[in-house]
Amino acid sequence: MSFDARPETPQPTHPSPPPATAVRPPGTRIPRRAGTAVAAAALLATVAGGLAAPGAVAETPTTSGAAAAAGVFPAPQQAAANDDEFPVAGRVTLVVGKGTDDAAVAATRRVLADAGAKVGVTVADRAGTPVSGKRVYLGAAGDNPAVAGVLRRIGVDGAQDLPADGYVLATGRDAGPVLVLDGHDDTGAFYAAQTLRQLVGEDREVAGVQVRDWPLMEIRGAIEGFYGIPWSHQARLDQLAFYGTHKMNTYVYTPKDDRKLRYEWRDLYEGAELDQLRELVETARRNHVKFTFALSPGNDVCYSSQEDFDATVRKFDQLRDLGVTSFYVALDDIPLELHCDADKERFTAGSWGWLADAQTYYLNRIQREYVVPNGLEPLQTVPTNYSGSGEDPYKSRFGDGLDDDVRVQWTGEGVFSPTVTSASVQKAAQSYRTDHLYVWDNFPVNDGRRDRLFLNPLTGRDPELYRYVDGFTSNPMIEPYASMPSLADYGDYTWNPPAYDADASHGNALDELAGDAPGVRAALGLFVDLNQNWPYRSGSPKAPGLSADVDAFWAAYDAGDDAGRAALLDRLGAIEDLPRSLAPMAEPGFVADATPWIDAASQWASALLAESRMLAALEAGDAATASARAAEAREQLALAGRATVDDQGSDGVHQEDQIVPSVGDGRFEEFSAKAFRIFCAAAPDDASCPVPTLPGAVSTSLPQYSTYAAAHMVDGDDSTLFWSSRAPVVGDEVRYDLDAPAAVTYVAVHMADNDTAAGDMIQHGRVEVSADGATWTSVGTFDDTPLAEVVLDEPVEASHVRVVVTAPNSGGRWVKVRELVVAERTP
Repeated sequence: MSFDARPETPQPTHPSPPPATAVRPPGTRIPRRAGTAVAAAALLATVAGGLAAPGAVAETPTTSGAAAAAGVFPAPQQAAANDDEFPVAGRVTLVVGKGTDDAAVAATRRVLADAGAKVGVTVADRAGTPVSGKRVYLGAAGDNPAVAGVLRRIGVDGAQDLPADGYVLATGRDAGPVLVLDGHDDTGAFYAAQTLRQLVGEDREVAGVQVRDWPLMEIRGAIEGFYGIPWSHQARLDQLAFYGTHKMNTYVYTPKDDRKLRYEWRDLYEGAELDQLRELVETARRNHVKFTFALSPGNDVCYSSQEDFDATVRKFDQLRDLGVTSFYVALDDIPLELHCDADKERFTAGSWGWLADAQTYYLNRIQREYVVPNGLEPLQTVPTNYSGSGEDPYKSRFGDGLDDDVRVQWTGEGVFSPTVTSASVQKAAQSYRTDHLYVWDNFPVNDGRRDRLFLNPLTGRDPELYRYVDGFTSNPMIEPYASMPSLADYGDYTWNPPAYDADASHGNALDELAGDAPGVRAALGLFVDLNQNWPYRSGSPKAPGLSADVDAFWAAYDAGDDAGRAALLDRLGAIEDLPRSLAPMAEPGFVADATPWIDAASQWASALLAESRMLAALEAGDAATASARAAEAREQLALAGRATVDDQGSDGVHQEDQIVPSVGDGRFEEFSAKAFRIFCAAAPDDASCPVPTLPGAVSTSLPQYSTYAAAHMVDGDDSTLFWSSRAPVVGDEVRYDLDAPAAVTYVAVHMADNDTAAGDMIQHGRVEVSADGATWTSVGTFDDTPLAEVVLDEPVEASHVRVVVTAPNSGGRWVKVRELVVAERTP
């Protein structure tokens, strides 16, 4: 559940081996390591404790973050070195069982072939099928009779005693070099292939190694639960392939745009919608990802109604026919009321406690009358009160009434939780009365800040949480491919939290997405640096690399040191080049998602470079050049300030170019404002200098939302704003009382998020002036524009200026005012 800052009108959340015709092979391959001997030796040297005793599973996993840095992600639980390297290049026989998982076989063949092997496949019989030469044995749960014998002969314990999804990967000698991938189950075998892919170095060898590995959290994945533009079908397919690669096993399908999940939840799918769901379920199965279907009936369901229970079952049956075995009922972001007379009579309306009774009655029927008889995974839910760990009447009533097997999702202490601690989780589990709590983590979701990309690593999650929760699902961004770095972090964290190293994990994900093209990884690092601030965490860094160079620039400027400015200028030159340098990324979807922000970053960099030349020209006493560079900077700033991000509201209508991308975590704006303050102090009448607002005091009849105060309307900073906490009514006003009478020639009201796209604003208004504050004269009207400007032919002597609302806003839109300008001259 994320929210875009309107508590009365919740909008954002709780808020894609593929088939040849539908899913492209993931472009996000992990680059081959610098050398097997180096990577594997580093891995094995840093995984403390080696292997458990034969047949044993360690109670506490290895906790070395350095293991991840050695090149295997997620970090394995246990590993040890041996002297039996496995050369991959050349002829290799892959020995599988008759029932070995097709996806595991395909993944293993692909790894071997990519490393230069000529792969022949042999199916083992009960006798074990003796084979000579280099061999790779792959199996799970005894489906390959040759695996047990080979493991015994090389002195390695198999995966049968490991937890679900666990695997053993080992090299050895058995009449030639052998490599064994033994899964506790089919998923474990598939995951063994993902580890093998990372152990093959540029030398096309796997160093001598024994790995015993398993996940510490049962649920590891993502929930598509945000508001805004939905992911495309292709993006969902690619996400599922990405999850499999990163050992994530869960995808919860609950996009807020799918009307058949929420507003039309009783209706069955048909046609193309049904075909796409079928393909998603099948793709999830091939990638060992559990597809969970989440229905959201809470806006109008009658909890006690047999008819609505039957409608729920019919909907679930349709998905079960596609192969879905995991179901979820989402009760987030719904009215706090009962919707039918039967519920009001049965449960006594008007109380959180009785709402909990109604909800648990409905959920328990689904669990006991549908889930259990059909042998499905336990039902999952998110309650209406889904955050905070403390006791309250709803949580305890909900938990006391709910079937013990139903899994309960929770967002942490807040809707966005900077940290999730063991103490908090244990307290929440007690409040909800559940042994099956797991976390709906609203990171990196951006539906509450759609102008932003959040490319910072996952931090603040306790390494011991695996002891207390069933798992995590990340709520990603509207941009699916730009979410992949954070999603990879979740894969690594949920597999082995004590060994999770946020910087190493995030860096590996960026390596993977960048690929091997020269210069791309460095360029991606520059771009990621510009998107580090997470506004829901106090003290979150702001473009740390850029910030350091900006601070060094100003220190050098004050000291008259030209050389000290070079680092920033070099960085800006590289940022300016990002549209070209990022184009060859291995994951083209990331570039497509991030293009508005990449372009804006380039334009900001061009503006700052022009401003640096402007400042240099001022220092040299060259006013004409300074003015020219100032004009050049203004042109680039205008480009950077365009709305280029698409959006979609609750009406489901896709609208192009609605949002101005915010990049640089505010540091571009700060530099530019300071540079122009210096310039305009020296040349106040230059055409590039903003028209100053006359001194005065601003006020409004509109109530203020949160910290968005009226003073922001006249602070000279377009990035700050006033935001009302309700829609305007006729007669509401924004008023500016001048400190002294002035000859007013120009009035401008900059509303919404930018000057070009409609949004929260006064949709219908009149601009008035007054000499005494009692008698007012209209000087202009406006309708449906985010920038209302009045240019007077002749100056009007005035002491007061106001904007009056002349008609209600459609859709109950609130009002944002970024800047109110009252001036004696026009721009």
